[in-house]
Amino acid sequence: MAMEATTIRFEPEEKSWIQAYADFVGRTFSDVVREAALEMVEDAADRQAYEDALAADDGMRYSMDEVKRMAMEAE
Repeated sequence: MAMEATTIRFEPEEKSWIQAYADFVGRTFSDVVREAALEMVEDAADRQAYEDALAADDGMRYSMDEVKRMAMEAE
């Protein structure tokens, strides 16, 4: 997949801090920033999925024995 370039503005201290971290972990500046941004988006999607699941929760719970029995009946 071809990458696209973009511009992100950082304060000099922020850029230095990120670059120092990237150097420490042996990654490029771009890799560190890209990974952080993608993790933030994934975390937000996970939180939304969790909130959606809570909203749809009907309160029904099963014991482990019930789950095992249902699994065996499905086979």
